[in-house]
Amino acid sequence: MLSNLNAAVQTSEAYNEAQSINAVRPLPTGDGMALLFFNDVLAPARCAIQVTREMRSGPQDDRLPLRMGIHSGLVLDQFDISGRGNVVGEGINTAQRVMDFGDSGHILVSAQNAHWLMQFDDWQPLLYSLGPGTAKHGQTIELFSLWSKECGNESLPSSLTPKEPSIGSAAPQRTSTQLKIAILHKPNLQPDERVQRMLHDLLSTDGYEVFIDNQLRINRDWATAIEEPIRRADAVISIVSSKAMQSEMLEFEIETAIDQHARTGKPILLPVYIGTEEIEESPTSALLKPLNRFTWHGPDNDQKLISELISAIHEPVRPQPQEVQLEPVGGAVPPDSSFYVERSSDREFRQALLRQESILLIKGARQMGKTSMQAQGVKLAREQGWRCGISDFQKFNTHQMSSDEVFYKLLAATLARQLKFKYDFESEWDPIFGCNLNMENFLRELIDHSPEPMIWFMDEADKLFGASFASDFFGLIRSWHNSRSTEPGGPWDKLTVVIAYATEAHLFIQDLNQSPFNVGRRLEMEDFNIRQIADLNDRYGGPLQTEREIERLHALIGGQPFLIRRALDILATGKFELASMEEHADRDDGPFGDHLKRILVSVLRIPNIIEYVRGLLAGHPTGNSDAFYRLLAAGIINQGDRGNVRFRCRLYESYLKHHLG
Repeated sequence: MLSNLNAAVQTSEAYNEAQSINAVRPLPTGDGMALLFFNDVLAPARCAIQVTREMRSGPQDDRLPLRMGIHSGLVLDQFDISGRGNVVGEGINTAQRVMDFGDSGHILVSAQNAHWLMQFDDWQPLLYSLGPGTAKHGQTIELFSLWSKECGNESLPSSLTPKEPSIGSAAPQRTSTQLKIAILHKPNLQPDERVQRMLHDLLSTDGYEVFIDNQLRINRDWATAIEEPIRRADAVISIVSSKAMQSEMLEFEIETAIDQHARTGKPILLPVYIGTEEIEESPTSALLKPLNRFTWHGPDNDQKLISELISAIHEPVRPQPQEVQLEPVGGAVPPDSSFYVERSSDREFRQALLRQESILLIKGARQMGKTSMQAQGVKLAREQGWRCGISDFQKFNTHQMSSDEVFYKLLAATLARQLKFKYDFESEWDPIFGCNLNMENFLRELIDHSPEPMIWFMDEADKLFGASFASDFFGLIRSWHNSRSTEPGGPWDKLTVVIAYATEAHLFIQDLNQSPFNVGRRLEMEDFNIRQIADLNDRYGGPLQTEREIERLHALIGGQPFLIRRALDILATGKFELASMEEHADRDDGPFGDHLKRILVSVLRIPNIIEYVRGLLAGHPTGNSDAFYRLLAAGIINQGDRGNVRFRCRLYESYLKHHLG
């Protein structure tokens, strides 16, 4: 049955169009699936009709008892306990609850999505109001049925009280379970008044109990009448403009909402700013400044604004902190930084260190946070009272890498100095033993010098891959791992080697069977997901005000950690607003200009890389594996789940297309 359902979805034109531009995400749910569409509000309904049509076209015995639910709302990425990607949020939760009202054949639609669909003349005749239904946790959902001769089920769902369906939207009966919303505004002010009426009408139609203060004078009766509905509201929407901020009445109303929230946790306060005009500092603007803001840009923005507000009402986002102490962006993030974001690999790394495993491999492209993760490891090891040796091979010059004798002696000498260990190189380092045995004898004595475990952190190991002695050196590390079994109770039980690198080791290491890269615990440095970007945005003071703005930044630069921090720093310091950042992002003199020019220089240095990039821009990359792995290590491209090669983010593709396309 699942196979038939999958086949039907894969024949859907709407699904395939969205998949071709990475605008849909399918998630298995055991006895069905969830399809998350991005960018196109019509795509879910089109897909539902096309799947229904496909299912009805086959033999009677193959037809499935299928029901569907459609909703538009916010979702966030997260990882489950096994590390698999999943999503959470009001968007997917409500979609499932909408579906749960249906019987076989029903395509049910939330009022939020139905109102969007009804902006298009072709869809309005297909939508039939079913009225409110009570879902899990007492949530009231205004439901519509999507039905025609070729799709849907014209019968009333058995879970709803019978009523006569009618075409178009209809205001539901008020019930005690409805959420209460108060809308605050300055009367007789445009376009504030127009936005207030629009919000009142749409929210009332969606089944909310909406209160509006339309009195004009402040007096004792007014204060009593206005204070009670604000204090008992679930959410308070305040319409903000420069003239409205001069209103003492509005200031009193906002203070009342904030006071009640401090006492009981409700109502949540949702400021809606009119346009992008600057708001002068005032007592009222100071009260609103820490809150997440919503913006109305004009009538075309009505449905988007109402969608954002409804999602925030059902699943409030955390308010931004008022003051944030920023720090420079670039290089390793200090271990005690409030801007260090933990990923699943961090937890695995920490646990492996505490178990004192022999070899830990930190693999990731450039600027993915490998050095920052190692710094976290150094901090943890020192907190445990362990000894730490740190070898950054990027600091070794060409002469020091020219021969194994010079390299090994320098490596041993730097470890001895760091750990304050005296070693007589003149008498103990005997050329007859060769570099590997001399290094092993030195390390054995260094480890035995103290009962405490030793962690040896090796950063930028890629620099060694091209050295003539690379295979011998990495083979030596592998031998210490093997000695844990052949020499139980020996010094190697107390040694953990941590190696950070970007390039595929198999391209350079002659014998992988004598290499640490196929026995150590491999930790992949992943891009930040939406949830982690939202978390980091909070730490920067919330320069991105809504989940939609977070999604826009992610669509531009993906989850590349350095770019995310650079973007949030720029937004938090007011150098750019999000819209202007998007507009100027791929320019040489734009907010990411220095970073992009370095990428361009690295591409232009080697002809076969230029050829590969041009092929990828044209949609047919060459099979040059050297170019592929170089670009992968540089973080310019990545590989999808199905092996498809793509640019790391839209910004890279746009910039390189401008210069090389």
